[in-house]
Amino acid sequence: MFLTCVIASFLLRIAYRLLRHLGLGSPAECYFMAQVCVVLLTATYLAAYTVHTGFFRVRFNASTATSTAHLLALSPISTGGWLLRQLALGQIPMLCWVFLSTGGALFITDLQFTAALEILAILGIYSLAAGAVGMLCAQVFRDTLFGTECATLLWCILMGGALLLNSLQRYVDDPQPFIPLVLHLNPLIAVQGIFEGLDIFRNPVLYELTPVTSYDYRYPNPWYLIGVWQLVIGGCCFLGTWWMCRPRSYDQ
Repeated sequence: MFLTCVIASFLLRIAYRLLRHLGLGSPAECYFMAQVCVVLLTATYLAAYTVHTGFFRVRFNASTATSTAHLLALSPISTGGWLLRQLALGQIPMLCWVFLSTGGALFITDLQFTAALEILAILGIYSLAAGAVGMLCAQVFRDTLFGTECATLLWCILMGGALLLNSLQRYVDDPQPFIPLVLHLNPLIAVQGIFEGLDIFRNPVLYELTPVTSYDYRYPNPWYLIGVWQLVIGGCCFLGTWWMCRPRSYDQ
């Protein structure tokens, strides 16, 4: 847990400096957007490692987990319950770091207590959703690191969807219908909803990189709808992992 907090804090510092350099918001806004980036990256790896190694340990280490392996082989429901427990347990270090880093922000920024609670809620959702994506990728590719890399690529696509619209303009006459989809699936937009005065795209850097600012668009309302979409993504990935584990369970 201590190592996770240290690594997450180091990544937070790097992400914060990058966002401040790009001028995407005030110090507090960049701090919490950096938190989102760290949660999506770290939670993905924690879940991929916990579920991937734990599943194979249960399957093949008969001397220490015979009864558990037998239970998983007989009951698909037990397999789903075991995966859910592994997902939740794997995110405990991440959730502890989220609590500490957000609590610390109350003292070093002008963040209001209600906004801090909203940040905690959305980061908790992201942690579980990212974890579910990470464990699916780990099961698909049978490797923790490669699965983490593929899951990270997915999050980069979702967060950078506004930048990808620039390439899409070559193939469609009007990219505006795609803008709501990009905004609803972008995890960073939830921070924009919590800080109501923030407009991520209205800055000189992104004016040159994305066509979003050239069109009429509205951010998702209410902002926590983004969290719902992340839960849908995470739920689908969890079900996919469960489905992949079931055939292997019946082999025994």
